[in-house]
Amino acid sequence: MREVKAQPWSRISRKKPRKSFVKGAPNSKVRQFNMGSDRYYEMQGDLVLESPIQLRDNALEAARQAINKHLEKNLESNYFLQVLKFPHLVIREHTALGVAGADRISKGMKLSFGKPKGRMARIPAGDSVFRARFDKSALTVAKKAFNRGQLKLSGHYTVVLQDITLLPWNLAKKGKAAISFKKKEVEVAKVEEVVPAAGAEGAAQAAVGADGKAPAASATDAKAGGKPAAKGSAPAKDEKKK
Repeated sequence: MREVKAQPWSRISRKKPRKSFVKGAPNSKVRQFNMGSDRYYEMQGDLVLESPIQLRDNALEAARQAINKHLEKNLESNYFLQVLKFPHLVIREHTALGVAGADRISKGMKLSFGKPKGRMARIPAGDSVFRARFDKSALTVAKKAFNRGQLKLSGHYTVVLQDITLLPWNLAKKGKAAISFKKKEVEVAKVEEVVPAAGAEGAAQAAVGADGKAPAASATDAKAGGKPAAKGSAPAKDEKKK
């Protein structure tokens, strides 16, 4: 992990997991790669690496949070931040036991292959790790945010600034609406409206009398369960009286 050499160990197949060279590799800890709102800006700043290095995913995530929190606190949504590197490489480690005498048990052979324990990104010199776009009035805030991010990363970095006011791809975003990449929790309240049917409404009006009161049910209707007696039918006799 300290030396950038040899072929990277990163062959993972999602369609056919059984054919992967790397099995049981953990997921990347970098959860978000685009932050802020994508619109027209005046300046662009890159955090450029001076010498080749390999960065772990937890270091990239810590730097991302440090830069994004400072920009979000001072600029709200008037910025756009990108993580330009993805941790593809898988880190191997020969695990050691945590009991007494484990040093002579778990040392194993020299340069043993080990098991997957994390991820990292191999970055050559001169490549940008983070990129932010902002207005000229926020130049001081952006520089301080990049300085806070450097404290979470190993290696040496420089901040490269660029004026992008007249670039064609940036001018194309001037008339378009901003696309916000901030996670929002939208709560939708469900309101149930009971609308009476046309037939039921007419029957209800007919049942109500002129004085606004419903007519009382007859004794025959009460015995029959509230149903009116059919025409021409004899009244029901009480079997107990017989």
